[in-house]
This record gives sequence, C-alpha cells and structure tokens, in this order.
Amino acid sequence: MKYIKIQVIAVLLLALTISGCKKYLDINNDPGSPQTPNLSALLPPVTAVMSRTMVLDGRFAGAYIQNFSNTAASENNDVHGGNTPNGGGNQAWRDFYTTQGTAINLMIKQGIASEQWDYVGAAQALRAWGLQNATDVFSDMPYYEAWELNRVYFRYNNQKTLYRVVDSLCRVALSYLDRSDGKVSKPVMARGDLVYAGERSRWTRFVYGILARNWNHLSNKPEYNADSVISYVNKSMISNADNFLVTHSASRNDDTNPLGPARDNFSTRRQSRFMVQLLDGTTFYNNTFAASRDPRLSKMLSASPDTSTITPNMPTLNGGYRFLAPAVGFVVGTTGAAFRQAPSTFWGDSVIINGAATNFTARVGKYLFQNNASLPIMTFFEMQFIKAEAAFRKGDLVTALAAYQAGIAAHIDFVNSVNTTANAVTQISAAEKSAYLGSAAVKQTVGTLTISDIMLQKYIGDFGWNFNESWADLRRYHYFDLDPVTLQQVYRNFAITTFSSLNLGPKPAYRSRPTGFSENDWNLDELRRIGALNQDYHTYEMWFSQP
Repeated sequence: MKYIKIQVIAVLLLALTISGCKKYLDINNDPGSPQTPNLSALLPPVTAVMSRTMVLDGRFAGAYIQNFSNTAASENNDVHGGNTPNGGGNQAWRDFYTTQGTAINLMIKQGIASEQWDYVGAAQALRAWGLQNATDVFSDMPYYEAWELNRVYFRYNNQKTLYRVVDSLCRVALSYLDRSDGKVSKPVMARGDLVYAGERSRWTRFVYGILARNWNHLSNKPEYNADSVISYVNKSMISNADNFLVTHSASRNDDTNPLGPARDNFSTRRQSRFMVQLLDGTTFYNNTFAASRDPRLSKMLSASPDTSTITPNMPTLNGGYRFLAPAVGFVVGTTGAAFRQAPSTFWGDSVIINGAATNFTARVGKYLFQNNASLPIMTFFEMQFIKAEAAFRKGDLVTALAAYQAGIAAHIDFVNSVNTTANAVTQISAAEKSAYLGSAAVKQTVGTLTISDIMLQKYIGDFGWNFNESWADLRRYHYFDLDPVTLQQVYRNFAITTFSSLNLGPKPAYRSRPTGFSENDWNLDELRRIGALNQDYHTYEMWFSQP
C-alpha cells in the first residue's frame, strides 16, 4: 500500500510543476493554470489500463485455467505453484490502488463538485469493476482504509464484505448515471469516453453486467438468487454493439494490445490441449473429423507448420492444431522435426518464433492476438452464458437453452468482427455458422442441455481475454466437480497432471498473493493474519466458491 501514498504525492508534485511561475500561494488565483485536470482527460487512461490489467494477470491465471501452457517446463503456474510476492500475477493490485485508484478518486470528487454526474457514474462503475476483478484474484484486500493518506498500515477487508461493496458501488453508479440534471452532457462526456461515446444508457448496461457477475459468482451460496442474476443480465448488454471494448491504435508500446506480438507477452505461451480439444471435435464428438471441427478453430487458434505428423501433442489429424501439454513444452529456437511439429504462436499459422517483437504494425496476427485488436472487458455473449447458467439452475430450461444458443451465435459474430482487421483470416460464413448451430455440438432441446454444455461454451467465448471470469467459473466448480446429469466433469477432459510441491499436496490454485512491493513493507501483520505468508496460501479456497 506504500504505492498509494507515493502516487498521490506524485500527483500533487505534478500539479505544482505545471502550475507556472506564480508563487505557490497564488496558484488558486491563476485561471490559466488549473490545479485539477479536466474530467475528459482523466477518463481515457483509466479505461485504457483495463486491458493491461486483465492480460498481464491473465498470463498466470490463463495457465491455471489452461487457456494455454508454457514452453518452459519450469513454469510455476502450469503446475499451480502460485505467484511469488514480488513476481507476476498481481497487476490488478497495483492498478486498482494506484494506476486507476487515485484517478478515480479525483474523478468522483471533481465530478461531484462540478455536478458532472455522468462522469461520476462512470467512475463509480470503474471502481466496482476494478474491485470485483481484484478480489476475485486476491480475496481479502484493503478497501475502507485504502486511500487514507495518514496511514502506513491498512486493514484488509474480507471477501464477503468486498462483494457487498461491489454491489453498493454499482447501485451508487446507477443512481448517478440516471441523473440528467446539473452539467450532465453527452457531448462533454464523449470527449473522454472512448468506450461508449458518452451514452449513459450503455454505461448503465455495463454496471448491470458487473452485478450479474457478482451475484452469479455466489452460485454455491444459500443466498444465490437465479432470478436476480437473470434480471441483471436482461438489463445489461443488448447485443455485441454494447460490448465494453478497449481499443488499441498500435502506434507504440503503451497503446498496443498486450496480447499482440509487439508486446511479446505470449511467446512462451501456446494453445493448450484443453482448448484445442474443445474446438477440434475431441470433447464434443470424441473424434476430429473435418465435419466435427468447430468453425472457430481456424479463426481463434493457430496451425502448426506440420499438419499431418501424429505426435502426443496432436494425437489425431485435426488440421494441424497442435497443443502444448502443461509443463512438458518444447524449447523455443530448437531446430529439426520436433521444432517443425511444435505448436505455433497465437499470432499466426506456422509461426513458431515471434519475429515481430517491438514491431508496432497493425493486421499482424489473428483473433484477439493482434497488435491493434480491441480487447473486451465485458461482452453480450458472456452475459448470455451467465443467464443460461442461472436459468438452468432455476429449472427454466427453455430460457437456458435460448440464452445458451444466443451466446454461441453472438460469439461467432464476435470472432468474425475481430478478424476483420487480421491478416488473411477469412470469415466464418453464414452457412458455416448455421451448420454449427444446428450440429450435435450445440444442444437443440431442453431435454439434452446440461450445465457442462453451458460452461464449456462460455469457456470458449471467454478464451483469450476473460481470464479471471473463467478462473472464477472453474473455482466455483472446484475444477473437477461432476455434472449431475452426465456424471462426467463439468469441464470435460480438464486435467492437472502435475502439482507443484509448493502446494503441500495435490491442491489447485484458488487465489494470488498480494503484491510484495508494498505489502511486505507496510502490511506484514495483515499478511500474517490472513495466512498470506503461508507457503500454500494460493490454494486456500475463495469465500465466493465455498458453500
């Protein structure tokens, strides 16, 4: 938490630096040197950082959930060894408190003073999103004392409390977004709103989406209310046009998609067995014949340079879509047959080594793994899968089936929309989409739909961006819970073959450790109190996933 104090001091020093040559005591009287930046200048960086928050932590959560596996056999997250205090996996901590946190505080304070309620509502929404994302990664965190400048010790609030805070923040955000008095102005809001161009109604839908996530994560709790989840979804995204997207111009490092080749965050991360087999027909058909393959396979994943040699990482002819087994990878840069048969990078077919690092060029890569691809923070199709799960749990199978099918259809459309800027990636045709939606991979009747069908299709939709939501889902189902209808795992074929010795037993990861950069210096007693100094702390089950 030391960063909070440093960040605020830095902001104050910056204000003094740019205030001109007048005496310090005269600064408030200088109309040409305002002390506070315009709200339209504060909002863009607060939203822009969201994709970085998701992706940089997603490098680690994505291994837990097997979106990908790592080429380094020693990679700790593949074997659920947890993050180190001063290592990765804690970007959300720093972004919530500093990169976003102080700016949001200023937006709220200044927005209330100037009666710009639309900006205040957006700021409260972003605070709710940040807290939901962060507590789903770390569990207990400081909130009520977080930004108090006279403190060097910050009390952690438990996750049950933080979930209630998220709910309260959402309701405050809604109340401000509903106001049209004061200096609420769509044109003024649009100057800083790079996501929704000042449309308060779309910000409102985003807030209801946060509520839908928040309440749906309580599916194991007695207080879980499927009707409330469905109601929140119905008030959220209407279509893919409402997707919350962070855009990237790809002109330099800071405005380039962190999933793209220029940022080079994913060179050692390759598509996993679990993901490949969801799309190549293995999971849904138990074969990989061409007719069994999902049309999204070639649009989301990458084919190996060798599409025909059967190996353990491509056990059947599936078009050449190899995978990397967890903690049993190849060495990037090796030569020979094994190298040729290796899984390609996410950036393109037959691309084994990233040759485009620091090359800020658009149209390189496919799907979300492009330098200039917009990254979603929340989507319509995700909301539909949440609705399908809630309706299924309620026993409303008609609604569940309709939402499940709508989610798949919307995700196919989303894949196409993202690939319009990709290099030489063709679209999924209307005929291909229709054929898949009518295939045996997609359940057609209420009597055949299972919770596993819903969660696996949601996993496909969330692949590559919604790492923490997928991780929340897998944790809610304790990775290996059984579908009561099929008596198979909800996440069919998901397996953790090796566990780290750091786990003190074969236990999967449930949380990340707080960043040690501040907490080891300032909050050691709190870390000790919640058990965060224990070797296996990362395996402690989350409050939201417990009964």
